[in-house]
Amino acid sequence: MDDALKIGILYSTTGPYGAMGVDARDGAMLAIEDCAKRTGRAIEPIFYDPHASLGAYLDGARHLLREGCRHIVGTITSAARKEVIPLVEKHDGLLWYMCPYEGFEANENVIYVGGCPNQHLIPAFEYLIPRYGARPYLTGANYVWGWEMNRLARELITNAGGEVLGERYLPLEETAVERIIAEIA
Repeated sequence: MDDALKIGILYSTTGPYGAMGVDARDGAMLAIEDCAKRTGRAIEPIFYDPHASLGAYLDGARHLLREGCRHIVGTITSAARKEVIPLVEKHDGLLWYMCPYEGFEANENVIYVGGCPNQHLIPAFEYLIPRYGARPYLTGANYVWGWEMNRLARELITNAGGEVLGERYLPLEETAVERIIAEIA
């Protein structure tokens, strides 16, 4: 497969968001198979699992670029995306980011496929506020995605004349949410 187009796949299939990584990897593989079938071009997927370690995403991107992948499909989290972008830029590669993200970022070396807040958060609040009021308790993952989503949510709530009753963040891998549920109740 020396003349094959090499596509890097950089998803964690283990760890706190491993299930999302498995689905994303499987989706990427289906797309690659479809493209190969429709174009007749040999495409060689090269997979790297960073095991949800932020530093390992950079190692993975470096490995995939060394293997000849100019296109890398991957990362689930915004933090991982931001970690690999400088390396992808340096090698004039292209990162295909499929997950929803917080917006406020543009880069000629990244294809942002996932939705932004204007496509999911704003419509949700336009539906929820008139029906349930503008006094929510905000929760989120303790990293850039959760912070930015709640920053926008606070702005929407304030503009609707409401108030945020509370705001809590948990580590991405946290599953024990009973304390927050008790606070909300």
